[in-house]
Amino acid sequence: MKRILLFLLLLPFTSQSQIRKADSSLLKTTSRTTDFPKYKTQKLYSYTIGIKAFGYEELPKILNQVDAETFKTQYLSGLILKINDNQISYRISGNFFSDRITFKNECAECEEVEGRLSDNALRLGFERNFMYSTVQPYFGFDLGFRRNIFKGNARGIQNSGYPPYDVKTQKNGFSLAPLFGLKFNVANHFTIAAESSLDLLYTYEKQEKTYIGENFNRTPTFADYTKWEFLFKPVGMLTLQYNFGEIY
Repeated sequence: MKRILLFLLLLPFTSQSQIRKADSSLLKTTSRTTDFPKYKTQKLYSYTIGIKAFGYEELPKILNQVDAETFKTQYLSGLILKINDNQISYRISGNFFSDRITFKNECAECEEVEGRLSDNALRLGFERNFMYSTVQPYFGFDLGFRRNIFKGNARGIQNSGYPPYDVKTQKNGFSLAPLFGLKFNVANHFTIAAESSLDLLYTYEKQEKTYIGENFNRTPTFADYTKWEFLFKPVGMLTLQYNFGEIY
């Protein structure tokens, strides 16, 4: 009987000892055979500078342009500089575009206008990342000043009856632009970013026309307008960025 009682008293301790041995054995086996995944921390940088490699967007309307909603492709047309504070970046960007264009004016069979367009903008704003990762979605907002200048000439199409004239238009205005983008950190220091935005543009426009022909004395006429415009940018900026000033 004593032996039985002694066995019953020692049974819990014996079992616990065996469990410990089993646990210890399991841990040794696990440590030898299991490799736990190692997570790479995304590096953070204080500053970013980038170049606008590509853009596809609407530009401000010129005169009574018929196809004003068409999109214009741009290459190597801007710069961006950012000061980074964790998930928020404060940014300044500039866009500089110049090209010869041709468009229909008033109506499709009325006038054809040809000349050089210069469209420049300077913007201040911010962007905020949703997460720290190799691929980073972000949203933001820009406030900007924009100057749009066109110099060219207009000719009536066939027998439309529209007289020819030289024309100059200039728009100066302010823009508000919510934006959404996606960044891909391809390697340390280098990032590719693409963003879309919608510009709400308020401008003061001045038009100068000088009519040409025997019935005109080439005296310029002037007209002033204020306008609101909505400009959609499917690809507002596709940028290649360099990050520097590593935080950790």
